[in-house]
Amino acid sequence: MRLVAMAALAGLTLSACKPGDSTQSWVAKLEDKDAKVRVQAVQQLRKLKVKETASRVAALLKDPLLKEEAALALQDLGGPAEVTPLLEAIDTTVGAGSDTAARAANRTNARIAEALGNIGEPRAGPALLRLARATDETLRLAAVEALGNVRAKEAVPELSHIVDDAGAPPLLIKRALISLGQIGDPAAIPALTHGLVIERQGVSFLPESSFGLFIIGEAAVDPLLKIAQDQDAAYSAWAKENNRAPAGTYAKTALVLGDIGDPRAVPVLVAKLKYADPDPNKETSRLLSNLVRMFAANALGRMRAAQAAPAVQALVSTASPQDEDVTAFASEALIWMGDRAQARDLMKKAQSGLLKLRLTVAQSAALFGEPILGKDMLNLALRESKGSQQTCFRQLRELTMPVDDPRQACDLLATQFGELSKPLEAARVCASDSPCWLPKLKDEDPVVRARAAYELGRAGAADAIPALAHAAGEEQLLVRAAATRALDWLTTVPAARPALKVIAPQLASQLAGEQGKTQYIKVNEDLRRLQVKLSRL
Repeated sequence: MRLVAMAALAGLTLSACKPGDSTQSWVAKLEDKDAKVRVQAVQQLRKLKVKETASRVAALLKDPLLKEEAALALQDLGGPAEVTPLLEAIDTTVGAGSDTAARAANRTNARIAEALGNIGEPRAGPALLRLARATDETLRLAAVEALGNVRAKEAVPELSHIVDDAGAPPLLIKRALISLGQIGDPAAIPALTHGLVIERQGVSFLPESSFGLFIIGEAAVDPLLKIAQDQDAAYSAWAKENNRAPAGTYAKTALVLGDIGDPRAVPVLVAKLKYADPDPNKETSRLLSNLVRMFAANALGRMRAAQAAPAVQALVSTASPQDEDVTAFASEALIWMGDRAQARDLMKKAQSGLLKLRLTVAQSAALFGEPILGKDMLNLALRESKGSQQTCFRQLRELTMPVDDPRQACDLLATQFGELSKPLEAARVCASDSPCWLPKLKDEDPVVRARAAYELGRAGAADAIPALAHAAGEEQLLVRAAATRALDWLTTVPAARPALKVIAPQLASQLAGEQGKTQYIKVNEDLRRLQVKLSRL
């Protein structure tokens, strides 16, 4: 019967809709005696985004047959003038019943909450807070999200309670953490720091929590530093009660401190580079120690703390596959720090060890080293070409690189290193000349493009911003990461700010279009933070 009724309504809607109908004719149909025609008029006005009709649509909130549709339309059409009628339309008597009337009332309340959130008026906060305590989950989700949109500071205790509620659904916790970040009140810091490390039903809340703390910014630095140094008794007691491992806490606080970039964090992060986890199992201890060290290195790299470069260099090793992640993170951090003397040490480490790690280290050296390293790279490639055919074939298979003819294995392996001389040759040609680096953002070699992005960012080249914004949308993740990092560096250059404001909508559109694409998650987390910085210029 439900499907038949829906089909009948669809048929009526189509018959009532005439291509030539004007906005005024749809407004007139809001007074039609037939409720179905009135529904279609509301839908069409919403579709046409006729915001000047918002007050007429809001008046229909008093019509039981139109209430839900009107609330839905006001999500797009409503403004501050519609807040009062929306608040008055909330049904405060409905419970969590499963009958048709209760479900409809809760659904309509959720539509109203969404509309109030989209309008963003703080005076809707108290009503939304009441709805956030509802027993209907759909309504709670809508209200919790709306509380963030209206920046309702009075909701911080309730949202914090949701985060710490072991029985709360993961999606509701995510929404609460996002809203706490949007509200931006330092009172939310305890809940957000809990969110860094908790899991519910196998779901992590690190992205939402770390972003919320980044939004709060400077006010979060001291609390994070205390947690990182075991100086917050309340947090330590909570972590022990909830069985949260110290390594996870240290790693994730390091991540956020790197995002915020306050120099007070540098000594604490440097100390974490030598963290040794006390777990009695040697393998587990190594894993947890590396976790903390790599996040500390990453944070120092984001902060471009060149004074920490030697300590970060000490983490780079090509000897064991267990060190793959920490070596990758540390090598990337050295690129960002830009101490070119460190590139020579990376090249020395690229001479021996596991092929995958050697290539990681060599590529990092190619992305910021002096041009003279190009000769070392070519000599390394020549040495590989003269290696054992069997050894070359085995190493390439470990890299999952197909080799049709084993006799070509060593030449193919040599090519992997030889290609890395290209960005070093580009550095010889361009040196510190930004106009020379700019066209290299379109070079066919992705490592050259990435190096060009880093060099332009380091040079403070404001005229490169449009090209860097384009590179930040590339499919090649190496180039994306470099361009995003370069744009981030340029936010500190006063002359670059007008151009950065121009590209902000472009980056926002890119983020919206790529939402849910897993291949871009890591680099787009950096892009989200960049977007926040651009909004503050």
